[in-house]
Parts: sequence; structure tokens; C-alpha cells
Amino acid sequence: MNVLLAANTVGAIAGIVFALVGGVRPAALSESGTPTGGERFYGWMYASRGVPLGVAALVAPLAWPGPAGALILCAAAAAQVGDAVIGIATRKATMIAGSSLLAAIHVATAVTTA
Repeated sequence: MNVLLAANTVGAIAGIVFALVGGVRPAALSESGTPTGGERFYGWMYASRGVPLGVAALVAPLAWPGPAGALILCAAAAAQVGDAVIGIATRKATMIAGSSLLAAIHVATAVTTA
């Protein structure tokens, strides 16, 4: 269980970092030369979802073990599944792998701590 909590912690922090990078430097994630206004807009939209959800996924299993924490982790996992689907649509293997792995970690942590 400690290994799973550690993996969830590392994954949640990584999710927060990627969300912040998406907001501050959207071209780093989109791999475009100069970000358009739309890329900057959607980067901040991603960050406004990703940071709070990442913090919640980080804190939930420690602060609220049981059904409440599991629900938060399942919501975070659902967001990661959505990111993986976007990765499939845009053919970004790292996005598919990272989001899928983090979704699995969130679900496993939810099941273990519920």
C-alpha cells in the first residue's frame, strides 16, 4: 500500500507540473513553434482543471481515506482517461502512456484506500 501511495503522490505531482507547463508554456506540450492565442487559452483551461484535480488526488488518499477519497481519485482517473483519449486522437504516445498509467494508479489507490 505504501508503494501505491508513493506512486499516486509522484503521479499527482507530475500531473500538476504538466498542467502548469501547459498553462505557462503551451508550445512545450503542443510541440508548435510559437503558440497561438487558442493554444494559450486552452493551455490555461487545462491548467485550471489539472492543478486543482492534481492537488485533490495528491491529498485525498491521505486526508480522506474511504469513500470520499476514492471518489476524488476516480474523478482524477476519469480526467486522465480523457487525456489519454486526446493523446490517441493526436497520436502522442507519451500522452497516451502517461495518462493511462496515472489513471490506473489513481484507480488502484482508490480501490485500496476505499
